[in-house]
Amino acid sequence: MSKIEISAQSGKDFTGDALIVPVFSGRERHRLPLAISKVARLAMDEGDFKAEYLEMVPLHHPNGVKGCRWILLAGLGDEEKVTLNKIRKAVGAAVRFCMKKGWKSIGLLSPATSNMEPSQVQTAALEGTLLADYDFSAFRSKPEATRLERIELFTNNDDNRKLRRRQAITEIGVAANHLVRDLVNTPAADMYPESFAAKAKALAAENKIAVEVLVPEELEKDGFRALLAVGRGSAHPPRVVKLDYTPSEKAKKHIVLVGKGVCFDSGGLSLKNATDMETMKDDMAGAAVALAATIACAKAGVPVKVTAICGLVENMPGCSAYKPGDILRSRSGKTIEVLNTDAEGRLVLADLLHWASEMGADHIIDLATLTGACLVALGDGVSGVFGTDQKLVERILDAGAIVGEHIWNLPLVEEYRELLKSSVADIKNITGSRGGGAITAALFLKEFVGASSWAHVDLSSVWTTTEKDYRTAGGTGEGPRWLLELIAGQ
Repeated sequence: MSKIEISAQSGKDFTGDALIVPVFSGRERHRLPLAISKVARLAMDEGDFKAEYLEMVPLHHPNGVKGCRWILLAGLGDEEKVTLNKIRKAVGAAVRFCMKKGWKSIGLLSPATSNMEPSQVQTAALEGTLLADYDFSAFRSKPEATRLERIELFTNNDDNRKLRRRQAITEIGVAANHLVRDLVNTPAADMYPESFAAKAKALAAENKIAVEVLVPEELEKDGFRALLAVGRGSAHPPRVVKLDYTPSEKAKKHIVLVGKGVCFDSGGLSLKNATDMETMKDDMAGAAVALAATIACAKAGVPVKVTAICGLVENMPGCSAYKPGDILRSRSGKTIEVLNTDAEGRLVLADLLHWASEMGADHIIDLATLTGACLVALGDGVSGVFGTDQKLVERILDAGAIVGEHIWNLPLVEEYRELLKSSVADIKNITGSRGGGAITAALFLKEFVGASSWAHVDLSSVWTTTEKDYRTAGGTGEGPRWLLELIAGQ
């Protein structure tokens, strides 16, 4: 991660490639330091810059600001309508602009508004900067060093104590976000069950987290038959990784994170079409989020025990692949009629959730790119959450709002359980109906958690095909930041 400096100065003497100056529309530009305000006023008075949200205007060698080659005016829009997330996104978009120009040393003048507490605004600006400072270049033949080398945040405020206290947790959360991006963006030829497990084991050792990797023989012995069935068609056999972070002092609570880790999803014998398969290396995002969040909790030293269970498989149409019409006996003993092998994530999670329910945890949260139905309903910027514990669901919604990652509460409509009834088994893995697919998938999972306090997050926000503000195309890394916020607040 880039070197970060926090300064109480105004930024007018910054020496570097570019100084980012977020500006509110209208009269609010006059809150800027005098030398910078004159520059912004000139651009606005001449009609070259209106400070509309996400509008950007670069100015070369502006008068009155001697040290830097460029000032980048970044629009925040109307101050009355600004939010912390708009600040994150506007700053992030400005940082991406600088990175594309090859500027390595940037300054950022934190905006000032009477509507929000200064340290919250400054933290949001820092988050937007760090989230934008990402580049996945490991597989380029000549990787270009596009990452920033130096970031200086100017607060124009002598009291930066609250910001500095929040800085460490901000950096930990962003590092976890970048880890998820790296894992999700890595091609499936390099990120398969064995290699993911090896990566998790190495990261656990670095962070003094206990780790256990279960191989197929152990999984068969312990009854993970639904999970094993999904992986039968692949040359890469399944793995289950269990990580345990235990705080140095007595843990206040115990939370289990359960991550779907389908390292590539072809659909199995119910084969996807070619375009739907193009991004299916991202189907292990739930496991990546669970892993990264646990590491973040260990780095932050949260006073909560965190267990992560990552179920790692490939869903391929090999000669040993499981078939539509098969009946699987899950770890819980419940039998599952398979009507579509592309509804595989819920089969992996069925065994993992039953195991998690035996651990006596205060809460279980599963994380999965589970349904296209949730993506259709909410788009690629919002995840859906279901749960048996509404207080837990509400805390998840609050945590998402705090870090600027959108999560929406969807209902567990009990009447839809009828659609999952099978004539030959205890439950079937799809309903055969186009409606309510995200809800019936959540109801399927509910069958395996018993009486536990449980929430299911259908991750619709972990992949984007186009760059948006601080989100680069590909993996977005969303998940571990709100989980860290949630768990740290327990």
